[in-house]
This record gives sequence, C-alpha cells and structure tokens, in this order.
Amino acid sequence: MPLPLINTQIAQKTGGVRPSILGRKAGRCKKMEHHATIGFAGHVDHGKTTLVRCLTGVDTDRKREEKLRGMSIEAGVAPVALPSGCRAAVIDVPGHTDFLKNAIRGLNGVDVGVLVIAADDGVMPQTREHLEILKFFNAHTGFVVLSKVDLVDEETLALAELEIRELVEGTFLDHQPVYRFSARQPDLSHVILEGIDKAVHALPAKKRDMPFRLWIDQVRSLPGHGTVVSGTVCTGNIQHNEAIELLPQGQKTRVRSLESHARSVDQAVAGQRVGLNLHRLSLDHVRRGMCLTTPGAFTATQMINADIRVLAAARIGIKNRQKVKIYLGTSVIVAMVVLMDSERMGPGEGGLVQLRLMQPVAAVPGDAFVIAPMNLNTVIAGGRILETTAEKYRKVKSCHIRPALEALSSQDIDAYLHCVFEGAQGSLFTARQLAAKTGLPSSAFERRINSAVQKGELAYFKGKGAIRTAHLDRVKRDIRTLAADAFKSEPLRNNISLSEMAERLNDEAGIDLIELAVEKLCDEKQLVRHQGGFRIPDDRAFLDANRQALIDKLLAYARESGLVPFSADTFWKLNKEACNKDEVTQLLNYLHSRKKLARLNDRRFLSFAAVEEIKGRVARTIAQSGFITVGDCKELLGYGRWGGTHVLDYLNSVGFTVRRGNRHYLKEAPGI
Repeated sequence: MPLPLINTQIAQKTGGVRPSILGRKAGRCKKMEHHATIGFAGHVDHGKTTLVRCLTGVDTDRKREEKLRGMSIEAGVAPVALPSGCRAAVIDVPGHTDFLKNAIRGLNGVDVGVLVIAADDGVMPQTREHLEILKFFNAHTGFVVLSKVDLVDEETLALAELEIRELVEGTFLDHQPVYRFSARQPDLSHVILEGIDKAVHALPAKKRDMPFRLWIDQVRSLPGHGTVVSGTVCTGNIQHNEAIELLPQGQKTRVRSLESHARSVDQAVAGQRVGLNLHRLSLDHVRRGMCLTTPGAFTATQMINADIRVLAAARIGIKNRQKVKIYLGTSVIVAMVVLMDSERMGPGEGGLVQLRLMQPVAAVPGDAFVIAPMNLNTVIAGGRILETTAEKYRKVKSCHIRPALEALSSQDIDAYLHCVFEGAQGSLFTARQLAAKTGLPSSAFERRINSAVQKGELAYFKGKGAIRTAHLDRVKRDIRTLAADAFKSEPLRNNISLSEMAERLNDEAGIDLIELAVEKLCDEKQLVRHQGGFRIPDDRAFLDANRQALIDKLLAYARESGLVPFSADTFWKLNKEACNKDEVTQLLNYLHSRKKLARLNDRRFLSFAAVEEIKGRVARTIAQSGFITVGDCKELLGYGRWGGTHVLDYLNSVGFTVRRGNRHYLKEAPGI
C-alpha cells in the first residue's frame, strides 16, 4: 500500500499535503485543467503572510523563530481553492533582505506574480527587488495588491496607486489590476481570488510532452517512510512507481508514492506542486537545489553560455572573471562570469557571458537565473541560458561562438546551424543533440538538417550525425594525402591504421569522423581494407626502380620453382650480389600482402599458379582414394614430409581441405 508523505505541520509549508494512507479518506485528485504557482512578493511587513492566510486558511509562518520575530524566514507554500474549482499553489516569500536567498528560490518558476505593497509604506527597496526577480524569472502575468488600506485615507491610497503605476510601467504587471486589501475586511479576499483565477486560466499551456524535471525545494525524512522531497513540476509528468534520476550525481531511484495538495495522486504533471516519496534514497544524498528528472534525459553541466542584463538600479556592475552567486532553479552556485564583449558590464547594460560553475548543476537551455554578488544580499543581474557547453570560451574562437549565441538569443535556428557547422569543423551533430544543447525543438533541427542533406550542403551518417560536406571532403583529402605519404616513405608497409591516421592528422577531426571518412574512401575505391588497416590500391607506384626490378625477379623465380616452395634464404643465396637478405624478406612479405604470392607457415612461398596446380592434383587424388595423407605428397608433388606437411596445412587454412586425424578431405565433400 502507498505511504503517507507529509504530516500536518509540514502541510502548512508544502502545499497542504497532510498525513493519510494514500487513497484512503484523502481520495483521489481529479484531473485539473490548470496547474499554476502564484508567488506573493514584496517588502517585509507589507502583509503577504496575512493575505495568504485569508486566501488559503493556512499560516505559512510555521517556524518558532518566524512567530517570535513576526516575519517570514522561509518561503511557505499553501494550496488555494479558486472560484472555478481549480486548486493552485501559493508561495509566500520572505520580504526581509537578510532572507533574500529564500525569496529568490521561492519565486523561481512562479507563473502568476502578486506584488503586495502596504498602503502606509508605499514602494520600498524589496518591493522593487522582488519585482525585478519576478521579471528575470519570466512570470507570465499577475497583479498588485495594495494592503493595509484601512490604515490610510483615500488621498494616500490614490497617491499609492499612482506610485504603483509608475513602478510597474513596462513590466508584466503594466495595465494589470491593483486590488485593495485589509485583514479587517476579509470579503476583499474574494475579489483577489477571482483575480488569481482569471490569471491562472490565461496562462499558456505547460510543456507536458517533454521529459520530467523538478527542482527540489524541500527535503525531509518521515519515520517508517524514508526520504520525501517536494517541488513544482517544471516539465513533463511523473507517475507512481516510475523510475527517476537525481542530478547532478546521477543516482537512480523510483517514486514510491505521490501527493499533491493533501491528496494522493497516481500522476503529477507540469505546473503541479507535488511531494514524492523516493525509494531507498538516503536523506544524506539529497538536498535542496538538486533536480529530479527522467533517467538519461538531462545531464549536469559546469559551463553555461548565457545572455544577461545588469539592473539599471544596481549599485555595482559585473567585472570580467568576477565570482558571483547564481540562483538557478532552487540551487545556489558560485560561478565565474566570463564577459564576451568587454572587461566590465555596467548598470543597465547586457550581453553574452559564459558562466563557469564551481559545481555541476542540472541546467537546461531556456532556464532563467538571477545573479547576486558574493558579499551582498542584493540582486544585480539576471539572464537566460542559451546553451550548455563543454568548451571554455576563448576570444580566438569568438568569431564562431558569438554569432551562434546571438542566433540562439533571437531563436534563429537557420543562423545557429550555420554557425555550429562552420565553427565545429571536426564534429558531427544530430538533431537530438542540438535540441538538448539549446532547448529548441528537435523537430525544427531535423527538418533543416534533412533539407541541407538533400541540397548536398551536409553529409549525414545514420546514428552518428551530420557534418558540412565541404568539411568531410577536406578530411577525406587529408587522409588520402596522409596515406600516400606514408606508403611513399615506407613502400613495403602492410597498411595504415585508424589510430595512426588520427595521430598524424592532429586536427579537430575526431576518430569517429576519421572512421566515417575512411569508409567513404573505401566505398569510392580510394582505399582498401587490409589486415586490420587500410592501404592505397595503387601503392605499387611508390616502389623505386631497383625494388620493382627485384620484385620482378622474385615473381619470375616463383614461377620457375613450380610446385616447390622456396624461402628468402634460397633466393638470396642465388642473388647475393644483387640484393641483401633482409630486403628479400621484406619484398616477399610485401608480395604476400598484395596477394601476389602464397605464404606457407614455414615462411616459404609459392606462386598462385602453383597453388592452383597443387589443388587440382590433390582433388583428383581424393576423388580416387577418398582422402590424402602426407605420405602421398612424394608421388603427388615431388617432395615428402618436409614440404608436404606445410602445403597441406596451407590448403586446410584456406578452406580447400579439412584434416581429420592424419587424413585430409575436400572441404566441400558430403558430410564434411
């Protein structure tokens, strides 16, 4: 039976999941049309927690310290029932600057941003900062709540609303409603609930057809049940008992049970707040900021190319190679910012950067992030991931990297593909790899690659990827030239291997591309496979006149020897003045490798004409007697055991005969 996830106290902080035997009393959650997260942001003591309590009935200030200090420290979560019958998750973030880290984590992934501003206080520093955070995290819509309206007169309220309009001008809250609220007038909360309901139903559809991903924002261990984590599903869906991967460490586990808004569910989908009971995963191995994903769908990275913007109101800018804190998902990572355009990025400026993270994180292109300095609790910049990479940015390569990133920033797939294939001349890419690298649709890359292949601009290798045809042709030319040079310097060598080609080429072409280029050259008859390597079909042209003359003598001597095998020593003794023994040995082996001579296992040689004659005599003898033995060789070939044994072994090795005991039979004979 599935297990309960979270106790009553935790429910107040985690979306209302309460203790229950899943499926009993709590019931099953009906399919909801919309799943959304509503973030309540604003300055400290502006009434966010009070407003959330009026809307949901849940006090999100659960900790003793929060009660004593009268302020939120952690981001609290509560379920809210909307007038339409849908349920959503409300996140109440702390407004004090000391707890900015928890506010940023809470506002990440918010769909609807509600900015709460006290009428008696007006716009304050954290009001502005929280609005910037919501903008960086791409909140889709929202509105403003003017709280504590009972404490001021109508003229002050009018001035406060005018200040709010100036604040939100040009943001996602521009032209959105400003609702008035007071804890002493609870009926006002119904209007705010209707505003949330309207905003939720106006949200774009969630990405449910993508792999599952969830940033963990809470971790705990329940006695008898093990590790339980909570978060909001970013993309995809997850089902009961489904396999799952914990990143960045790549540990595999599975989901024992799921709960959402105090109800047991068999499945959670994108946008839904959910608690997951993980199978046999120690609490020591899990922490906030990690990511749960579909196994194999995502990888952790430590280098990110991104587009960032420094706040116009920031007191400081960002220097090249400055260390900062990156808030990505629910993770906080120290990173070095490598500026691609200048040595400094001042307030209000933006541009391309590479973020070199001090630890791996499950980043995905398209993810938004916020940047804070190492020693201050303030936000100075934010941005969007354009691509993950394994290559450090160097200015010498900026002519290829920067145009590609600019194309990604504008989502120009054609321009990006051109930059990628031109810049990485030794690499092959698949549509799936490019989609994972950029976050853009795989189908869009596939259509464009197929079109380029049909036009001859790209060459595609099934299962390997595509490369620009001009680059493949260059690699083929380099290999052909390399092989020609190798055989010219060593005419008697047997072959050249793939590993030797890769070592000698010493450029961007990897072993996979070299192997594919060699296959193409073999198909085109420019190379031939030979003894585990490759050679040039016409490498005979690399022999000098002296060696060619000696080869002609060896072939003539083989013909004259007839059926009698000969060795290098035999030939050398007859031609001492014209050659040396080592050279004769090399040339005989060369002729064997080129299938000009047959070599027996005692290092003696025969012409292939002699081999065919021997095969004919052996076949006729076996046809008469049924088999042949070494003893028959004297009469049959003119020599006894000393040569006959090796000749018969050779016939066995080439599959002409087969040995059974001391007898040799034709391989093609019935029953053999």
